[in-house]
Amino acid sequence: MRFSVLGAACVALASLVAACSLPTCEPVPVTVAQKEERSHMAMVSRGLGTSPTGRVEELRAPEVVHEYWVRAQDGQWYRVSEDRFRAVEVGGTLELCR
Repeated sequence: MRFSVLGAACVALASLVAACSLPTCEPVPVTVAQKEERSHMAMVSRGLGTSPTGRVEELRAPEVVHEYWVRAQDGQWYRVSEDRFRAVEVGGTLELCR
C-alpha cells in the first residue's frame, strides 16, 4: 500500500512538472494585411479496415485540404481556423499567439 501511494505521488509530481514546462500562449493583437486560402491534395485517414488477408489497416483516401492564412503588417504569415479567417477582414485585428 505504501508503494502505490508513493508511486501515485511521484506520477502526480512528474505530471505537474511537465505541465509547468509547456509553452504558454501570449495573445498579441495582429493587424491583418492580407488573407489567403490555400488548398492542396492530401491522403486523409478514413478509419480502420480489414485487408483481404485479415490484417487491420488504416484506410486512406485523397481529399482536398483547405488551409487559411493571414499576413500581419510585419510580413509574418499565420495559419488560422476557418471561423477566424471568415470573421476578420483586411485591416481588422486578430489576437494570435506568437
